[in-house]
Amino acid sequence: MREIGVVNYDEYWAGPMDIYFNHPTNRHRRRFLRNAVRAYAVPKPRFVFDYGCGVGINLVHLRDWLALEDDRLGGYDVSESAIAEVRKSIESPYLYAGSPPPLERPIDLAVCTEVIEHTTEYMAILTWLYDHLAPGGRLILTTPGIPMDPPDVFYGHVQHFRLAELVERLKGIGFAIDQARNWGFPLFSLQKWITRRFFDKVRANYMEGPLTPKMKFVFNAAYIAYFVHDLIPMGPQIYIRAAKPGRLGTRPSRETNPA
Repeated sequence: MREIGVVNYDEYWAGPMDIYFNHPTNRHRRRFLRNAVRAYAVPKPRFVFDYGCGVGINLVHLRDWLALEDDRLGGYDVSESAIAEVRKSIESPYLYAGSPPPLERPIDLAVCTEVIEHTTEYMAILTWLYDHLAPGGRLILTTPGIPMDPPDVFYGHVQHFRLAELVERLKGIGFAIDQARNWGFPLFSLQKWITRRFFDKVRANYMEGPLTPKMKFVFNAAYIAYFVHDLIPMGPQIYIRAAKPGRLGTRPSRETNPA
């Protein structure tokens, strides 16, 4: 059992992903991503990039949803072991680990899910995404909203966000906002309260170890119940769709962020 707040991402992504893949909030984030991709799928993107791609779960889904060839997908993660896993599923020259890549190919659709809460340098990430988007390119962003609880610290979060403040920061960089909402009230909010109140028990039974039949049953039940959150624009999860102004299909030389 690792120390709270200490995350070795190479070790994390090298471990089993069953809990991560089956967790109800992760499944709903993938559903939001799928729905956002459907909204942005015309015209079909020439190049899709996942910033903070982990082991490539979203990239594999994006490839299938959009029927893309592997070389039209790219991804970056701080973890070398994560990118090594991605390369087992996706054959692309645009997979990077370590430092943010000096990517020359313009991005039509950028994805950044559950990343910016892990670093105080999140504005540099959002600026990198804006700079590397083609005019008219789209960004799909998810991140936790306030509050931040012990399980969030356990996963290496250093801050959470208020929706209005994050939207203003995106606008300040140059993004136009297509959709911005909170999600997760009341049931995910209740889950977070229970986890905060009984963190040690929840950690031992639902956050670590192999996926048990009990876990899978609880996760599936929660996933179904959490559809109610689509009707209520409140809660501790943030979903954003944004765009770089311009017309998709134009390809100017590399831009810099506007002042």
